Amino acid sequence: MLPVEEKMCRVNGLSFWDLDDGTRVVGVSSSNWKEFYKLLEEVSPTERLVVSPELVTVAGRDLKDVIQMRAEIESRVMNVLDFSCSRPETMFLLGTPLFVNPERPRNSALCIKNGEIVDSINKRCGVTREENECFEMVPEERPFVVPGTNTAVLICADFSLATLYSSQTGADLDRCLELGGKSQLIGQRVRFLPEFATSLLVIACWGVGGQWIVVGREDEYYEMQLRNIAWRLMNNTDINEIVMVDRVPGVEKTCLATSGPYNCKIKKII
Repeated sequence: MLPVEEKMCRVNGLSFWDLDDGTRVVGVSSSNWKEFYKLLEEVSPTERLVVSPELVTVAGRDLKDVIQMRAEIESRVMNVLDFSCSRPETMFLLGTPLFVNPERPRNSALCIKNGEIVDSINKRCGVTREENECFEMVPEERPFVVPGTNTAVLICADFSLATLYSSQTGADLDRCLELGGKSQLIGQRVRFLPEFATSLLVIACWGVGGQWIVVGREDEYYEMQLRNIAWRLMNNTDINEIVMVDRVPGVEKTCLATSGPYNCKIKKII
């Protein structure tokens, strides 16, 4: 078993993580937008990288509301753009729908700095049928790194998919995708990590999911899955450490969700 060390922050709020490449990540974990924005205002202006969980601009609402929420979501994005002008040296990674296709927005993260959207990353595949129906996924999304670092970025379930792709190829991979309900990825050029990446940042909302969880043992299942996915990825790639900025679903929460967010750092002991 690959030796690792773990640090967990199981509550909403700010979390701070230092990576080997010098990147300092400030995670802003919240299950609703109002609390998220209030926390954002508490971040020191000296911080250089501030990260939200997945789809935080929809936090507290059902995924089916995304289309109807477009004006509200875009207003929330604008709030962060305006806020970033007061922190011109800070880069913000904001998990949000991106309305490239107005009928099926993308599950994305915007890279924001000094009032501008300087880049974006899109999720490759959803974890549930509802998510894949609500959002336009981008299977051939390019690998993304935080500018000026060796830190790659993935959105939620793309974390477990990256692990699958790191350990399976050819017919075995296709069979795993078929059994996992992801046949739409078969034949696509799916890439997750650039070759030079040594650290990974995951923006998540219940980032490992699952269908066969015993009620009352959700945290136990999540931690087991999280450790297994992280271990396999670090064992099969050059990634040495993983930071997750998480939130627990709000009104879309199922009985299978965990009792609190899994903001964490998992690091390979070399």
